Amino acid sequence: MPDGLGFYDAKDRLVLWNARYAELNPELQPHLTVGMTFREILQIGIEQGRYDEALGREDDWLNERMGALRQLSASIEQQVGGGRWLRVQDRRTSEGGMVIVCNDITDLKRDAQALAEARDAAEAANVAKSQFLANMSHEIRTPLNGVLGLSQALARTELTPEQREMLDLMQASGKTLQTLLSDILDLARVESGKLELTEDAFELAVVVREAAQLYVENARQKRLDFHVDIDLEDGVWVMGDAVRVKQVLTNLISNAVKFTSQGFVGLVVQQGQDRDGRPVLRFTVEDSGIGFDAATRDRLFTRFEQADGGITRKFGGSGLGLSICRQLADMMGGDLDCESEPGSGAAFILTLPLKPCVAPTPSEPADTATQHADGARTVNVLVADDHPTNRRVIELILAQTAAKIVMAENGAEALEAFRADVFDLVLMDMQMPVMDGLTATQEIRLHEAAMGMARTPIVMLTANAMPEHVAAGRAAGADHHLAKPFNAAELLTLVASPAALTKDRAQAA
Repeated sequence: MPDGLGFYDAKDRLVLWNARYAELNPELQPHLTVGMTFREILQIGIEQGRYDEALGREDDWLNERMGALRQLSASIEQQVGGGRWLRVQDRRTSEGGMVIVCNDITDLKRDAQALAEARDAAEAANVAKSQFLANMSHEIRTPLNGVLGLSQALARTELTPEQREMLDLMQASGKTLQTLLSDILDLARVESGKLELTEDAFELAVVVREAAQLYVENARQKRLDFHVDIDLEDGVWVMGDAVRVKQVLTNLISNAVKFTSQGFVGLVVQQGQDRDGRPVLRFTVEDSGIGFDAATRDRLFTRFEQADGGITRKFGGSGLGLSICRQLADMMGGDLDCESEPGSGAAFILTLPLKPCVAPTPSEPADTATQHADGARTVNVLVADDHPTNRRVIELILAQTAAKIVMAENGAEALEAFRADVFDLVLMDMQMPVMDGLTATQEIRLHEAAMGMARTPIVMLTANAMPEHVAAGRAAGADHHLAKPFNAAELLTLVASPAALTKDRAQAA
């Protein structure tokens, strides 16, 4: 038999054993005799250093092993000399005797250890990759913020038609780079399990039209018939993550416009049912473009795969968009699939569970500016950023407003400036030398509490864009998170109504 078998009587005396039992206990083999007790066998093994786990606690180990023997059945994994492992199973017989079954599980233990080490190495590599992607995201976003921010500031000046054309090309290239960066960042979030969905009320038709509106001009330039049909009642509100729904729709519409040279691109929204009869929303993005075959369809949702591949490819992209979209659809409880034939266009179908809700009550409009004692309607803004280009970008964008700007190169300077003056808004970078933005924000809140001051709106204006960074900013006391590269219009809106930030946070709390 492949198992080692030892038979003992009711007084724990060895009666008989097979050859495998002796092979698995080579140190005991010369001593095995009929009539010797199980305690004597254990004692011999202890004296010969057979039981690694008994070293230094021989008496306690012996008593524990004999205690296990008193049970009707027991199974233990035991490390013995030479780095080997045995699985020892004790079984009481009906006459009060005992059968001991031994198996050598050394190979299983080694395999398990190798798998554990491989798992730990893979997890460490995944963490390192995610950290690398997050760091690279920060490092790329910082100069990209300068490029896009300066181009937005330049766009508000007088330019010749030729300069305007060059500027438009710069902005288009910058936005493409920003999209690719967002794809990589989303991939890092999904793989690390840190991509979280929100559950807020939003008006479905508004989100759909906003997603479609982004590509109306692209379709017009290609002379495509672009239509959006929302086959639902007016004013439908649903619960979900509007940002992620819009992300999936914009990706699908962008692809449809990109791969269609003539004909049409359409988005149809309908209410339907899934296979279990539950109500769902069905978003269908269809086009009359180049299409693709069944083989391409099978790999289309795989990361870094594209229908248009190779060095002669006509269309750009990272090959991440559809993979991330399908993962987002799955996280939202839905599905993303497609249908197509070469040369006959394609249809991508996004299905999401329908969660109807009541439209929220609109909040009161916030003040548009801070009224100072001298009567001047200006906004006193404290900007903390260690990168000179970013400071200059903010300065140029806010130059068209009545804002008064105070600059700080690190958190310590920002805290000193805040203690010396009164500000309507603080724009705080997160990653700075001397004192980081999170610490500076915490110190500002402590100073406000100690001095009995009203809460000053603080916006984390940073290239740290991961969900944990947003959460860390909120925990430190920030009211809003604006990731670089930011849109000039959004920054101007924040500066125009800083009081709305603290009001929104108070309502959320």
